[in-house]
Amino acid sequence: MAKSKIFLLTHEFPPKRGGAGIYCEEMACAAISLGNEMEVWAPRFAADWKGGNLFPLPLRGSQDWRCSFKLLREARRRTSEFSGNTVHLAEPGALRAFVRFGTSPFNSARLLVTLHGSEIPRFTRFFPERILFRRLLRQADRIHVLSRHNQDGLRTKFPELESKILLSPGAPSRHVLPSQRNNSMADEGSKLRIITVGRLHPRKGQDRILDALGNLPSDLKETVEYILVGPETNPRYTRRLREKSNRVGLPVQFLGDLQPSELRKVYAGADVFALTSTYQKGSVEGFGFVYLEAASHGLPAIAHRIGGVEDAVVHDETGLLVAHDKPKELGEAMERMLRDAELRARMGQSAQVRAAKFNWEQPALDLYG
Repeated sequence: MAKSKIFLLTHEFPPKRGGAGIYCEEMACAAISLGNEMEVWAPRFAADWKGGNLFPLPLRGSQDWRCSFKLLREARRRTSEFSGNTVHLAEPGALRAFVRFGTSPFNSARLLVTLHGSEIPRFTRFFPERILFRRLLRQADRIHVLSRHNQDGLRTKFPELESKILLSPGAPSRHVLPSQRNNSMADEGSKLRIITVGRLHPRKGQDRILDALGNLPSDLKETVEYILVGPETNPRYTRRLREKSNRVGLPVQFLGDLQPSELRKVYAGADVFALTSTYQKGSVEGFGFVYLEAASHGLPAIAHRIGGVEDAVVHDETGLLVAHDKPKELGEAMERMLRDAELRARMGQSAQVRAAKFNWEQPALDLYG
């Protein structure tokens, strides 16, 4: 019996970096490699994608009303094609379009929904949206979550959906995996390099790292430099980070958004990965593919124990996790990691071994069949 066609709908997709975009590309590629017919609906900035069949949507890929309306309009135009096939609402922007307007043209399709984390608090904050969100989730055949945090959050809000929930984590992006295993991450005699990879936004918590670095003992500051990678998505926050960096007492570099080949080099030259995500207006780190990216390069992590991060970083095995509201603990973890070369080597090796166990074929098999 022939497999049904899969329509994967998303507002996020490469070349723009981000966890949801990584998920959508990797799931599409895994499904295609498993013999599925796949059509990706993504914003027109992704039109040059060579991984498979892509239908460019006439939208810029935000979650505003205009983008939601345009996606809904395209889906209605092609409703007849969904009959007997699979539709995957793969990230928050695509999902929000159909929650927002309270309509679904997928009644004759097998409907799959992926929740990355922030959708659960965001779409249940106000009663009308909560009702529409629940209605769409009840229509879904499977609801894919990437972490135990998301699974628990969904169970708490909508216990009747228990039988629909699929917990199956993803993996690092193929584009930034190391070309070969390399455990000599820094040049002999160079400063210890801490890197953070993520958009410059308050939820990513780069300011917490700068504060912790600023409080390090003077002798340790002389041995450390800090590198931030990621697009500047919040100008006010970016200015604050740059001002803090001038007072921290050690070298700080802002490299901006890097292409995968450049990012691989930065990972390869680093010693520690740090990303201290925080709660922001109902948004939380649902999993964190970037932690697995860093782990694949043999980097131990320092992170906040928040959201789905505990599924990506194992405390005292692949990194150090601290409470998000205890800056003193973060500073202590930073100093411990930087002073103990043996600890960094052990955790980095464990992180690399663990990251290699994650793949995209399994979640694609679990979800698409």
